[in-house]
Amino acid sequence: MNHAALPRVLIVGGGYTGVCLAVQLVRQTAQPLAITLVEPRAQLGQGMAYSTTDPDHRLNAPTYVHTAIPQEAWHFTRWCQAQGLNQTDPHALHADGARYMRRSDFARYLAQTLEAHAHGSVNGCQISHVQDVAVDAQRTATGWHLRTRAGQVIQADMLLLATGNPPLRLPPPFADAWRDHPAVIENGLDTQRLKAIPLDARVLVLGGGLTARDALATLLGQGHAGPLVVMSRRGLMPKPQGPVLPVLTQIDSPGVLDQLPGGVLMDRLANPVPDFLQQAGPAPTVRALLRALRQRMAQVSVEGVGWTVPFDELRDALWQLWPRLPLAQKHRFFQRLRVWYDVHRFRSVPQTDTAVQKALAAGQLQFWAGQVQAAAQATSGPGLRLSLSRKVDGQRQHSAETFDVVVNCTGLDTAAGLAENPLLQSLTAQGHVRLDDVRMGLAVDAQCCALNAAGQAQADLRVVGPATLGTFGDPIGAMFIGGHVARTVPDMLRVIQGA
Repeated sequence: MNHAALPRVLIVGGGYTGVCLAVQLVRQTAQPLAITLVEPRAQLGQGMAYSTTDPDHRLNAPTYVHTAIPQEAWHFTRWCQAQGLNQTDPHALHADGARYMRRSDFARYLAQTLEAHAHGSVNGCQISHVQDVAVDAQRTATGWHLRTRAGQVIQADMLLLATGNPPLRLPPPFADAWRDHPAVIENGLDTQRLKAIPLDARVLVLGGGLTARDALATLLGQGHAGPLVVMSRRGLMPKPQGPVLPVLTQIDSPGVLDQLPGGVLMDRLANPVPDFLQQAGPAPTVRALLRALRQRMAQVSVEGVGWTVPFDELRDALWQLWPRLPLAQKHRFFQRLRVWYDVHRFRSVPQTDTAVQKALAAGQLQFWAGQVQAAAQATSGPGLRLSLSRKVDGQRQHSAETFDVVVNCTGLDTAAGLAENPLLQSLTAQGHVRLDDVRMGLAVDAQCCALNAAGQAQADLRVVGPATLGTFGDPIGAMFIGGHVARTVPDMLRVIQGA
C-alpha cells in the first residue's frame, strides 16, 4: 500500500507518551495509518525519564505498572524474562518479590515494542521517526503542516502533542548568570556532571522529590563521601513503596503469568469512584476529600491494612474526581496540598531508599526545610556562598552556608516549560492552544482535544500526557498515561476514519 495514501497521524514527542500513542493507534485501528513521530533523540522511548544510562536509576514501581500496552499489564514483565534481566540484574529484586528494573532497560523495551508495530506486520500501519525538533505548525484546508528546525515540512490529518515533561529550570534566586557556573548543575538528571563532582565535595540538592533521589542514587552509588544536604520548602521526603500484590512473589514461576488477567491496570483505572470518596458529594472540596481519605485510612488500619491502599484508590480515581472540583478548589490543591500528595504518590525506589537511609543514619545526609534567598561566589574556592532561610525545630532561622556544588532537582514548572517550547509558542500565538484555567498545562476536553483561545475543542489537535496536568489532576506516570491513551485513542480513530 502507498504510504502517502494512508491517513496521516503526526505525534510530536517520542518519549513514553508518544510511543504509547503510536502503539495504541496501531493496535486499535481498523485501517492502516501512516504515523510519524518527531523526536530529536536518536532512540524513541527515552524522553526525559528514561534517557538515563545510570544503572542505579530504576523504575519507581514494579514491572506490571510499566507497559506500552495497558491492556496487557504483564507485557513488560514477559519482556524482562525473555531478555534474561532477572539473571543479569539480580539487584532489581526486592525482598517482597517485586522487581524494580533499570529505566534504561525500560527505554529499550519501549523502542523494541514500537519497532514490532512499525512496519505493517500488525495491520499495515507504518511508523516513521523524524529525528528533529518541531518548531511550528499551521492548520491548512487538508489538515496540518508542521515545520522542523531543519526546515522539513510534514503534512498530517491529525496532530498529537506528546511533549512530556519540560526540562528542569533553576529556581529563584539563581539568575541566568548562574546557569553556566561550574558549581551549579541546573539539571539534576545530568549524570555525567554529577559523576564529575569530587567525592569529598559538600553538595546541596535543591528539591526533595524523586529527581533528588536519582541524584542521590548517582552520588552515593559512586561512593560519594562528602556531606550531602537536600533542601526543600518543607523538608519532606518521598514515602517508601508499600506492600505489593502477593502474586509477585511467584511471578517468575513457570506458567504463573498465563493465569493472570492482562487487563488488571485498565480494570483498576476504570473502577467507579470508591464509596468513601463519593461521600464528599458531586462538587467536593479538597478538604472534604482529605477528610474522607483520613477516615478511610483510620478504618482500614484497624484491619491491619496500610495507608497505601486507600490512598491508591484515591489516586486511581483522581482522573474522575478532578473535573468535579470547582476551580477555586483546584487552585487550593496546587497551593496547599500538592506537595503532600506528591510525597505519598511518588514513592521511593526501595534500592535507592536503602542507600538514602544508610547515609542518613551515618550523618552524611541531611534533609532541611528552607529555601535559598541569595547566592554569591564563595570567598575561597569554586563554590557558592548561599543565604538561607530555614525552619529548625519550628523556628525560622537565617544563616549563610558554603557549598562546593548546587544540584537543581526542583519540581517541574509545566507552564513555564510550555512557554519555552517553540511549537507550543507558535500554536499559542495562533490561538490553537491555551493554558488551562489553573495555568498548570494546556487546556483540553475529556478526549484530550485541545481547546483553542475561544474555548472550542479541536478534534484534529490533541494533547496527551503531563501537559494535561491542570485538566486531569494527575496524568503522570506510565500507568496513568498509558491508561488515558488507551481510553482516548478510539475517539481519535473515529475522527481519523471519519475524515
